[in-house]
Amino acid sequence: MSHLLDRVRRFAAQQSLWRADTRIVAAVSGGADSVALFCALQQLAAGGDCQLAGLAHLHHHIRGAEADGDAAFCRHLAERAGVPMVIGDADVPALAASAGVSLEVAGRDARRQFYATAQATLSASRVAVAHTRDDQAETVLLRLARGAGPLGLSGMAPRRDHLVRPLLDIPRAELRSYLSEIGVTWREDATNADRAIPRNWVRHEVLPRLRELNAQADAALARAAGLLRTDAVFLDGLANEAATRLVRLEEGATGAKGAAAAGRRVTIDAAELGRLPLALARRVALRALETANPSRSYGLEEAELLCETAAGGVGGSLVGLEMERFGAAVVLVSRLPGAASFDPFELQLDMPGVVDAPHGRWTLSASGPMPRHEARAEAGQVMLDAGTLSPGLIVRPRRPGDRLHPLGAPGRKKVQDVFVDRKIPRDDRDREPIVTDEMGRIVWVAGQVLAAPFRVTSLTTTVVVLTLRRQ
Repeated sequence: MSHLLDRVRRFAAQQSLWRADTRIVAAVSGGADSVALFCALQQLAAGGDCQLAGLAHLHHHIRGAEADGDAAFCRHLAERAGVPMVIGDADVPALAASAGVSLEVAGRDARRQFYATAQATLSASRVAVAHTRDDQAETVLLRLARGAGPLGLSGMAPRRDHLVRPLLDIPRAELRSYLSEIGVTWREDATNADRAIPRNWVRHEVLPRLRELNAQADAALARAAGLLRTDAVFLDGLANEAATRLVRLEEGATGAKGAAAAGRRVTIDAAELGRLPLALARRVALRALETANPSRSYGLEEAELLCETAAGGVGGSLVGLEMERFGAAVVLVSRLPGAASFDPFELQLDMPGVVDAPHGRWTLSASGPMPRHEARAEAGQVMLDAGTLSPGLIVRPRRPGDRLHPLGAPGRKKVQDVFVDRKIPRDDRDREPIVTDEMGRIVWVAGQVLAAPFRVTSLTTTVVVLTLRRQ
């Protein structure tokens, strides 16, 4: 038992999942993995490693009376531990039918929304889910079968924003042994045996055969995912730097042949793109495509078509875009009905100081610098280490290639992905304020995520507090 807790404790420290004062919600389905997660967090909290804010359970309405039993079991689990519980309700079959997606996709979306609600209800800063090393191996195989690249094959990250996966290095069998050792039961989900579900087919058919080749196939796949994640983060950083040089966005411009563009016009330096290694060129191409049409994600085929156009191809039509070679550049023009342009802004924010949005949607202010012990941060505010900042700050909208290292995340992330994850309406994203320092480094996607390099640490002596107030 202590061995398992030590492994979880060590993994959490390596991945910066939490601190001693971090309030964590345990997402519990009633199955063995999530029950083990709850029990482990309970014991870690008792030892001062973290704080267990409560238990969260979502009723999916998929298994009838069995699902009712799961909810009752989880309620009893929380009551016995003496912690609060939040129960959510989502008719996943109805959601899947209305959206035209699978139960798995609808369930994942419902859980994401519920976790945010549970986190707010229990005043927590993390939601812990019970994905294991086995789950990671299954994810890698499923994505490999779909032809994913390095980022996709890196599997599930130990942390993504508020969501943490502290069991990602633990085999499923060890969790069951742990529960047996401490005398805790769990619920069995009969749907886990349904081989018509792709993940279950991989679990029951593919992985057992791979273990005949390598008894540690699960561990090998999980290790490969970690290596690929490290490489993907590095390459994405290089691609971000290249995109900043090569990709230029214009709003409300005319198309390459003089036609009025409905929304965006993006130009890419064709010669410079062609000089990049293919691994970087594809990534820059994807950034250009998603900058021109932020409403969707593009894949390898579209990126390679852009690279071919840069090398002398004639271009063509993509979903939502027209692409052609125009002089020394590849030009992408969005053709989205109703795409809206906006008035770009760049505002100087002094410390202390205040700026107002030109469109009147928000006010952003800076207080300080001030001694750390005098500062407090409330809702809508962030506290920064004054020693990491330049003398002045800039407030502007997003730009092509914008990325930052969110506080607590394992690596850099696109601002576009931040907006998608936080469900910022597409038409509002170009009006959201982004705070940078005078060197152009993103400090805060205001109201959303803080960049890790500017966080307050134990060495911080003076701080600046930024406040966002929406109109």
